[in-house]
Amino acid sequence: MLHPIELPTLLFWENGNSWYGSKGLARFFIRPLAPEPEGGAPALEVQLWRGPLAMEHSEILDRAQFPVSQQGIEQVRAWLEERAAPLNG
Repeated sequence: MLHPIELPTLLFWENGNSWYGSKGLARFFIRPLAPEPEGGAPALEVQLWRGPLAMEHSEILDRAQFPVSQQGIEQVRAWLEERAAPLNG
């Protein structure tokens, strides 16, 4: 059985750090995006692909953005778990 996806705390993202992770064959990259100059909020951009190759050598299967907040981190986790399940069939 695969373990639940673990993600860093809110402070990690607020400090501008990026993160690579995996669950089985699912691979993902998360990076914070700066807010739009027109007053938008910062966001976490998530990209998902099928392993075993690195992102640069793979087709991105899905991508999404979520708010940089505790709720946003939980949304990222749920989104990744949902999309990892079919890849790990």
